[in-house]
Amino acid sequence: MGSGVRVQFVNRHKKYKINESLLKKIVKEILGFCKSPEGLEFEFVFLDDRSIRRLNKRFKKKDEPTDVLSFGMKAEEFGCRPFIGEIFISLDRALENSETFGSSFAEEALLYVIHGILHIIGYDDENSAARRRMSKKERDILRYLWKREDLSKVLTRR
Repeated sequence: MGSGVRVQFVNRHKKYKINESLLKKIVKEILGFCKSPEGLEFEFVFLDDRSIRRLNKRFKKKDEPTDVLSFGMKAEEFGCRPFIGEIFISLDRALENSETFGSSFAEEALLYVIHGILHIIGYDDENSAARRRMSKKERDILRYLWKREDLSKVLTRR
């Protein structure tokens, strides 16, 4: 994955710090693994449950916190890069779900990064077959990343 990908991070969670340089490298590795086209731009916003609940209510009409919300748009008509994705991730959900599923906090948060990217590049989870396909891809990517990086260094407590 070359210079044709732009990645930006916004951390609005007060308890955790994001290792932006490592996460940027990981995002580019995910896109390379998926053979995604060049010219993508991503913004990842890390939030708490309260904030993501408001977004989920506004955009998905669900009054509850969720783990990931992703929004994408083709931007050629604005003279921008071909595709822009904005991915909102609840670090509170990542922590709670890591305890529920026996995964690490960093691994769970990265799973949400992967999930959001997959949505932006065309995967969906609207039916059981699509969910299985997406879940398999997430697991494959996570295994690939663990072989290449120490994923535990993605998040730290402030």
